[in-house]
Amino acid sequence: MSGAEKILVVGGVLTLVYGFLLGFPMTALRMREGNPPTPRYLTVAHVGAVMQGVILLGLVWAVRMSELSGAWEAAAAWLLVLSGVLIAAKDTLNWLLGVNDEFAEKARTGPLGLLGVLTMTPALAILTVGVLAAL
Repeated sequence: MSGAEKILVVGGVLTLVYGFLLGFPMTALRMREGNPPTPRYLTVAHVGAVMQGVILLGLVWAVRMSELSGAWEAAAAWLLVLSGVLIAAKDTLNWLLGVNDEFAEKARTGPLGLLGVLTMTPALAILTVGVLAAL
């Protein structure tokens, strides 16, 4: 298993675990009398982390197919994991701060989302080039 594959697997599993753990406060909140709705960004953080974890695990196959050097693949893997951490942190902070709409409220967490996008974009470009080179 290459370094990039290990980065994606460890990052994917840890991200899945984080998403799983966010299910506990969701359940605790929903079990309160009157079944109050789950806060929007708690749901977003939970579902987003689970999805990001699965995506990272799936991208192991892209790395295996890639024709790029291990250094390029590792850089892409680290950027993807970092992107997921930044976006999960943004959504978790939005929940904890009681944000209802991060765009309408111009939440202070916006820079985390921007950094998440800015790290994901080159990572996906790198893996796309690697996969297409293998065709």
